[in-house]
Amino acid sequence: MPTSARESVLSLLAKEWIHSGPPGIMDISDIVAVLSQAPSETLAVVREMFTDGLVDMNALKTAAFLTPEGFAAAENTGRGTE
Repeated sequence: MPTSARESVLSLLAKEWIHSGPPGIMDISDIVAVLSQAPSETLAVVREMFTDGLVDMNALKTAAFLTPEGFAAAENTGRGTE
């Protein structure tokens, strides 16, 4: 996965965390709509980040949100937390 796609998802979810409060839940369809990348790429990135423990999803896999580790990763890269 291109790093920029992963960083885009990380940044978006970090901004949602800050705006709405932890954990910053977003529907997957909203994530796809906001980002200017192919929906398949966005979904692949979210799944990869889920496997890596940076995001979690609801039981139906229709919404995603950062884990504390994911938010820390966003802070470390400065993406979405400024």
